[in-house]
Amino acid sequence: MDKENKVPNVRIYVSIAIAFIWLLFLAFWLFYYATNYNIIQNIGIFLASIIFVAILEVIIWVPWGLKQK
Repeated sequence: MDKENKVPNVRIYVSIAIAFIWLLFLAFWLFYYATNYNIIQNIGIFLASIIFVAILEVIIWVPWGLKQK
């Protein structure tokens, strides 16, 4: 198996790991910290976490996608 076939597999595993870590973050946030903030602040944390995860996924997948042209 050449190097280019291995790279997408690693990217897939990293993407799955990021998704699980994000879900764990949200669970811990809701159980331990959400009560200290009002609903608008909790929505802001949720949106910021989605943006952070999206940036990570873009950093992971865009270079691979650009090589596929």
